[in-house]
Amino acid sequence: MLSPAAMAAQPSSSRFIKGICGIVFPKQMPVTDYFAAAKKAGFDAIELRLGAGLPIDAPTEQWDRFRDAAEKAKVLIVSVWVSEPLSANPLNSPQPAVRARGVETLKRAIDVTARLGCDSMLVVPGRLGSGGRLDVGYEDTWNRVTEGFRNALPYAESKKVCLTPENVWNKFLVSPLEMRAFVDQFQSPWVQVHFDVGNIMQYGYPQDWILTLGKRIRRIHLKDYKLSTRAEQGRFVGLLEGDVDWKAVMGALVKTGYRGSLAPEYGHDPNDPDQLKKLSQAVDKILAMA
Repeated sequence: MLSPAAMAAQPSSSRFIKGICGIVFPKQMPVTDYFAAAKKAGFDAIELRLGAGLPIDAPTEQWDRFRDAAEKAKVLIVSVWVSEPLSANPLNSPQPAVRARGVETLKRAIDVTARLGCDSMLVVPGRLGSGGRLDVGYEDTWNRVTEGFRNALPYAESKKVCLTPENVWNKFLVSPLEMRAFVDQFQSPWVQVHFDVGNIMQYGYPQDWILTLGKRIRRIHLKDYKLSTRAEQGRFVGLLEGDVDWKAVMGALVKTGYRGSLAPEYGHDPNDPDQLKKLSQAVDKILAMA
């Protein structure tokens, strides 16, 4: 779940930490300003995405500034996303040299994560293809991503950073049993799960995944999803506006003993100046269901 220091900073009145994902802020906003803005809106934790605005090869002084700004605002950095940098060198690539660069990308991101004072790193473990095009088979993806994780795991453990594959629409690890088996094969506390509630709705039920994964869940993303009444894809919607059974989700988290952050994952909406406030209020309502 969370490190001892993070748990000590958690409000004693709640088993959960109210988080937010940094992608909610406008692109032109300095990262150092994220933390005070998040705190002002009622959030105690934040997740950061490595990419164009947060280049993985930035000097260490930049990461120190971010860490100091977070500490000043009393906001925990609870997850760092390496998905974007890793997409250039996917762990399931047919080319060994590309996979090797992917492992080095993981290690560089582990350094960044640790430098930020964070102990959890989100990884998209590999995509099988795009649209109707298959690029890499399921079994090959499983074997290659497993190998990549095994190669990076000793370094992650040395830095005390947990690798957390997330359930995304990549057509890989599409059932709770598969995700559980993938994590369990490493027999390590440094591989757990970053679980996204909304991403599951098209092909499963989040409360079922939570009960199946249990204590393997390290971080939670909150999204809502409106299912179609026909055999077609639904759509993501605002929190509490979709078909997620939030009461059942929170009950499952309580039953499994989850104690950690819950962060809505929504990009910045320039047409809604009250977006952050609305998300904060929606999360409060969800937390009250526990």
